[in-house]
Amino acid sequence: MSDRARTWRIWVDRPIPAEVAIPAEVEITEDVAAADGVVVGAIGLWDGDACRRLPRLKVVARSGIGYDNVAVAACAAAGVAACNAPDGPTVSTAEHALALMLAVAKRLKPAEHGSQIHGNSYRFMHDALELDRRTLGLVGCGRIGSRVARYAKALGMKVLIHDPYLDANTAAGVGELVSLDDLWRSSDVISLHAPADENTRHMVNAQSIAAMKPGVMIVNCARGSLVDHDALLAALDSGQVSGAGLDVTEPEPLPQEHPLLGRDDVIITPHVASTTTVGTVRLISQAFEQATAWLRGDTPEHLLDPTAGDPAVDRRSSGSKG
Repeated sequence: MSDRARTWRIWVDRPIPAEVAIPAEVEITEDVAAADGVVVGAIGLWDGDACRRLPRLKVVARSGIGYDNVAVAACAAAGVAACNAPDGPTVSTAEHALALMLAVAKRLKPAEHGSQIHGNSYRFMHDALELDRRTLGLVGCGRIGSRVARYAKALGMKVLIHDPYLDANTAAGVGELVSLDDLWRSSDVISLHAPADENTRHMVNAQSIAAMKPGVMIVNCARGSLVDHDALLAALDSGQVSGAGLDVTEPEPLPQEHPLLGRDDVIITPHVASTTTVGTVRLISQAFEQATAWLRGDTPEHLLDPTAGDPAVDRRSSGSKG
């Protein structure tokens, strides 16, 4: 039987919304050991060992843009392709970053608590920030960051960008391309949209925070490892950072006793930026499309490592496990 005519089993690590159109050739399985492909989120490690424990596995599809929990090269060496769905979280995550930025700037959390304690008299204590004519610094300006830039401009903000993958021509119309040092020094709000790797780990640290404007606000909807939480706490206590909005932390979730939790100047959401009703459907649907393309013998648009081989050849059965 041709691979293009057979049924493929796919395991998904979360409930599948009813609105997701499952490809006709796909059968959902609850037994990961029986899966030809998996659709996974940001939790769980998918490396060579994981691939070798699952003898039928041919493809790992990340339902999102980041794939730091997928060891792409190790999967390829084990005969398993890896792909992602980079367009899936764009709109929802950008909106969430804007929501956190506004919530921190408008001091919504202390306003709610203050009104409960002081009633109408709290309005004389409130000290929200107006974002018009303020400067937003975007660390990373891909799909999500560029959309946040559009929202910020609509608010009347100036936008600075640091992204090693952009040049001035590419950034034109989105924001002003600057060095990271200039971005730290000049931004009233910093929003992080960089990938997690050895170059970005704890890029927001005691040294970089000291270089920032006093009273800066920090928003992170990318990866928790970008921010040194100890340095952030010290800066919040000193007032160097006036507030933070974090959808991602290190670790996730934070322990219940973690000092970042319960503060009026910090809003933490549990990695839900992309989890809207429409966004979840888009994420899983696009991951299905990528996985199914590989299984039927095509090359997915977002194949992460071309050395995974020819999609029409079942490398698993040929003994090529690396």
